[in-house]
Amino acid sequence: MAGRKEITLQLLTLVSFFLASQPPAAGDIRLAGSRSTRCSGRVEIFHSGSWGTVCDDGWDLNDAQVVCRQLGCGTALDAPDSSVFGEGIGQIWLDDVDCSGNERSLLGCRHSGFGKHNCGHREDAIVFCSGSQIRLAGSTRCSGRVEVFHNTYWGTVCDDNWDLNDAQVVCRQLDCGTALGAPGSASFGEGIGQILIDDVDCSGSENSLTACQHKGFGEHNCAHHEDAGVVCSASLPKPSISISPAGEVAWGQFVSIICLVSAEHLGGTFILNKKDSFVAQSSSGIFNITKVDFEHEGLYQCQYKKNISRQTFSSSPSDSVSLVVTVRLPKPSVTLASPNGAEVTRGYSFVFTCSINTRYSGGHFSLFFSGSNTINTKPAVNNSASFSFPVAEYEHQGNYSCVYEVTVSSRNFTSAETAPIYIAIKLSLLPLVSSVVAGILLLLLLVLLLLCLVCWRRRRAIQSGTIVPVQMGFRVMNSYEEDEDDYEEYVNVKFVCNMKNLKEEAWGVEGGNDYV
Repeated sequence: MAGRKEITLQLLTLVSFFLASQPPAAGDIRLAGSRSTRCSGRVEIFHSGSWGTVCDDGWDLNDAQVVCRQLGCGTALDAPDSSVFGEGIGQIWLDDVDCSGNERSLLGCRHSGFGKHNCGHREDAIVFCSGSQIRLAGSTRCSGRVEVFHNTYWGTVCDDNWDLNDAQVVCRQLDCGTALGAPGSASFGEGIGQILIDDVDCSGSENSLTACQHKGFGEHNCAHHEDAGVVCSASLPKPSISISPAGEVAWGQFVSIICLVSAEHLGGTFILNKKDSFVAQSSSGIFNITKVDFEHEGLYQCQYKKNISRQTFSSSPSDSVSLVVTVRLPKPSVTLASPNGAEVTRGYSFVFTCSINTRYSGGHFSLFFSGSNTINTKPAVNNSASFSFPVAEYEHQGNYSCVYEVTVSSRNFTSAETAPIYIAIKLSLLPLVSSVVAGILLLLLLVLLLLCLVCWRRRRAIQSGTIVPVQMGFRVMNSYEEDEDDYEEYVNVKFVCNMKNLKEEAWGVEGGNDYV
């Protein structure tokens, strides 16, 4: 049976949440101004896209009965003609409302017409429904001095025998969660008027405070300095928690952890815990980490503490949020320096330079060849490193890329690999040209030597052909010294013969007699 009731309550809660989350429709009503219950307050109705109040001219218990029924707050207990819940703002939509008490909604009652009135907001209509037979005063909606409604007026509860079981019933009745405290001695201030209940004795399972044992309405031996109070868990709602920036954060980055509760509950202290250990406390709920480190990684929760009635109460912990710290390395760049760009001549030098724009300095670069083999690793100097190849060979042809690696707080991080640069090794034309030139020069040298040899042989042949005849000529001259005419004739003849012989010997031409 208890299980069925629990399921029913859960379904009603879901339906209520669904209805509450829908935008208001024309004719919807609500009760405003009450901090202690949803079933008492200033009557407001939705019309033409805005909320407005109802004038209390002619307002009575029959009108209040329709409002309480429409809101599901039971029967009407009171319809006073003074706005004890404060004055509304904006439009006054209805005036001279006249209900029989049987209508299903306030729109079914007679009235002057929307927007037609002769009232001010000091005349706003209010109701008290049976769903609001109890309220809390002097603090928040879910903490304060306990007051009950009986016989058209409100009165307080005496703190004689008042304990946590009694407070538990009040908190449940007001939909304020579980009881955290049951302070007495007018901790939330002294009430006025009647003291309605004394010697309350609840088991804790009752549906309402008036269902608990007590002396009877109006029977007491107390004064208002003994007024009972409660602190319910909803008076310290579970705070929300968030991290900014959300998601993974970079090492050394500024991070804020923010804890929040609704404005009506402010005035306490937020406690930030990490893995059930205290981190810090703040009245604002903002916890800043100037430079986040790996030590800050982990799960965080907020808790809210507040002094209520000279006692400190704590909310339930918030949901957990995870702080994850990482090192984000940008992709490095790689450049090639060579005389002919990506086409490197065999035997020439080329240089790769890897660089990265990061504040995580002190790492090293690795140069990869053809996407797999590491050629070399060098420390980064000013976030760059150069890899030199003095003599290009055919085995150097292929793709080259680099990555950056750095150690931060004993953790190693590696960047993405750069886009590859392809190197093509080509044959140099200089050796071939040199060989051709050398061959031509050698050939010319051989020709020159041959010419020199020929000239030398000519000169020698000439020298050989003139000396002998001259010598012979001198010998003949000596034999003809006495006859000068004969000698002169001899010399002329001999000269012609020598020229003939020289021509035949040097050029191999026969018929030298043609010169005679």
